[in-house]
Amino acid sequence: MNTTVQDLLKFANSFADLSGDILKKKFFKHFKIQEKKDGSFVTSIDKEIELRFREELKKTFPSHSVLGEEFGLEVKEDNFMWVIDPLDGTHNFIAGKPIFGTLISCIENNRTVLGVIDIPILKQRWYGGYKEGVKLNGKKCSLIVPKKKYEELIVSSTSILMFENKDEEVIRQIYKEIGFPIFGSDCYSYGLLLSGKVDQIIEAKMKPWDYMAQVALINEQGGFITDWNGNQLGIESEGKVIASIEKNHHKRTLRYLNQ
Repeated sequence: MNTTVQDLLKFANSFADLSGDILKKKFFKHFKIQEKKDGSFVTSIDKEIELRFREELKKTFPSHSVLGEEFGLEVKEDNFMWVIDPLDGTHNFIAGKPIFGTLISCIENNRTVLGVIDIPILKQRWYGGYKEGVKLNGKKCSLIVPKKKYEELIVSSTSILMFENKDEEVIRQIYKEIGFPIFGSDCYSYGLLLSGKVDQIIEAKMKPWDYMAQVALINEQGGFITDWNGNQLGIESEGKVIASIEKNHHKRTLRYLNQ
């Protein structure tokens, strides 16, 4: 029996319901926090959700591989691989800032075929898949017709601390060229891009679970998401990401990044 994108989306949305319930329930409760080797933080809730995802995946798609932020890669024999960030925006979650969520994607034969961005506290979920369109809370997102000049763009980066040395200098120069930058939105900024609020996102030091869900959604929405060299993103990419709604603006920022 062939597995369809609809089958995959049904599972992904069902799990997002579950993970969202866990995050909402434990948002203001006590939880354990640990510092990772890279200086970022992880909570007991990150681990709880990812372990639950792996359990549910084994029940529904036992032959599918999975790559997660907290417990790494588990390879199976099928052509499908799931990638999950159980809690994107962990620092926001710890600080009581409600801009965090769960990211889920599925890759079939090296092509990302679905993505889910679930922001439980704000009750917003963007999801979609290959030739399925993108929806926000069940309503199909309209394809965005870009109208802004480069000098009017709203550009998001999670933090200026993502960028180092020469990269930071270039990024600050881009911020001077556009309308204005925004910070601290983590995965939520990609939802805002899909809905036409944010025009471009520039980030670095990203891992596959930080961006693979967005690849499927932004491509399906007619936008552009690549590395800083303009190459397609995959699980082996170095983690420098740029996403845009408008092709020429995307190319212009790439030129700045590679000058």
